[in-house]
Amino acid sequence: MRPDRRTVLHALGAAALLGLGAGCARIPVDSGIDSRTLTGSSHPGAPYVRALPPADGATAQEVLAGFVQAGVGSEDDFAVARAYLTEEASAGWDPEARITIYSGSQELRVREESEGRLVLGLQAVAVVDARGERSALAGPTPQELAVAVEEVEDQWRLSEVPDGIFLSEAAFETLYSPARLYFLDARERHLVPDHRWLPLRRGATAVLEGLAAGPASFLEGAVGSQIPRGSGITDAEVESGADGTAQVEVPGMITGLAAEPRRLALSQLESSLRSLRSLSVVRLVQDGRELSLEEDGRVERALPGHRPIAAGPTGVISLADPGSADPPPQLVPDLAGQEIASPAIASDGGLAAARSLDGAQVLIASTDGSVPLREAATGTGFVPPRLDGAGWVWTSVGSSAGALLALSGKGAEHDAKVDAPWLAGREVRSLDIAADDTRMLVLSDEAGEGRLELCAVVRDAEGVPSALTEPILVRTFFADVRQVSWYDEGTVVVLGTDPGTGELRAQLQDLSGTIEPLPTPPPGTVRLTGSVVAETVWAADAEGNLRRTDGEGWRGVEVTGRDPGFY
Repeated sequence: MRPDRRTVLHALGAAALLGLGAGCARIPVDSGIDSRTLTGSSHPGAPYVRALPPADGATAQEVLAGFVQAGVGSEDDFAVARAYLTEEASAGWDPEARITIYSGSQELRVREESEGRLVLGLQAVAVVDARGERSALAGPTPQELAVAVEEVEDQWRLSEVPDGIFLSEAAFETLYSPARLYFLDARERHLVPDHRWLPLRRGATAVLEGLAAGPASFLEGAVGSQIPRGSGITDAEVESGADGTAQVEVPGMITGLAAEPRRLALSQLESSLRSLRSLSVVRLVQDGRELSLEEDGRVERALPGHRPIAAGPTGVISLADPGSADPPPQLVPDLAGQEIASPAIASDGGLAAARSLDGAQVLIASTDGSVPLREAATGTGFVPPRLDGAGWVWTSVGSSAGALLALSGKGAEHDAKVDAPWLAGREVRSLDIAADDTRMLVLSDEAGEGRLELCAVVRDAEGVPSALTEPILVRTFFADVRQVSWYDEGTVVVLGTDPGTGELRAQLQDLSGTIEPLPTPPPGTVRLTGSVVAETVWAADAEGNLRRTDGEGWRGVEVTGRDPGFY
């Protein structure tokens, strides 16, 4: 049930220019595609789209249209797009500064604002910054591009343009690929993904540059890296083997590291390269000799749990065999006789937590008796607790004072409040921490509006948390998000309402931007949870009815329970 990556190869807007009037003109955005393999410094097999140079005698409007459409041609530092600019404008233009992605289903429009100045209107749907971080807009958003034009040797040229390029959605998804740059969690036990969009033409070089430049802003301070910084790190040669395998020559700045940093750096590099769709099969080599990471030496990506659980009539029950005639087994002995809600068990199967039915207490226990049962927090309306792999139980009271609670499995003396100033004054609805023990989803209410945000936990080398980073907004395109949880390292399960009909909907949402709808949730659903490892999504209503799906409708089970989850 992992969302499919879309491979789109159609209308790119690199068409021959049409004659445009002097007032307001419409620019077609659809045309055929001319693709071939790039040579030189470009990655073998990367797609290529031919950009058209300025036509002799083109009008000022045609020159502006041609410049926008020439953003598909990146060869020789966007030489074709620069041909539409004056010499001075070309020298100051930075095409790598940003990418504005516009809707290919609507026409571009050019109008003359005043003598020597034109304005291009388009419907923007997303923006990608110089680091490859994509920000989706709430929907097609009108934007205007103002430029200056002048005549150079009887030919119109653009003398003033903003930095960056413009690509239709189809062009962008053809020339760029979602990728995950992997950094290290604070304890250097897990790889932490950082979602980017990278140009396929640059392949391994783009990955190395991204790793050397460091993580996205929301991960700063929460992750580490053993990839050295410096210009020499990008000296990676890529060759395609006879079997289609990409062979990457690892730069000497990595191969020359001491054994432990080298192991960590190679783990980062290998997983990052393989996340790019053109480099899914990769061999790392040094001087033609393969560099092999033993399975027990490789730092792995952190995957979610696959063992389903729920709160039964009492205690924490297993949903591993919901069709059995026998009562489901109890997993936490100290909670077996209690009515509880929102159970959670750590991925190693030890530490456990739950809420009281009224949400006024957070209970900590264990599956094997190693952690004595304790009432770790008492108050009003705690959100469902979530566990990380470092031994901490995360929760919050509904009305946040700008901090979350991190309750320790080692005892009350280690409990802490973890600063999150951006949450001050908000109503926290739910939270969920990823299997890498670093990234956290927080669903909150600000002035009556639900906000889903992604932040990271800052810890010391022992895993003790101290703060949450400033978050980034995750757009779901639901009118109201009811609940969210991790499905795998880069995809979340979202329950919300359709903005058009107000009906309950569910989806798997990849943090790179891809959305896959799930079957319409059963009426009354209050919780969804899923796992890519189990390839299953569970739903529960307030009456104790449990259902599950593998993507083809919902099936009921005989077991009664609440608040399903995985560990």
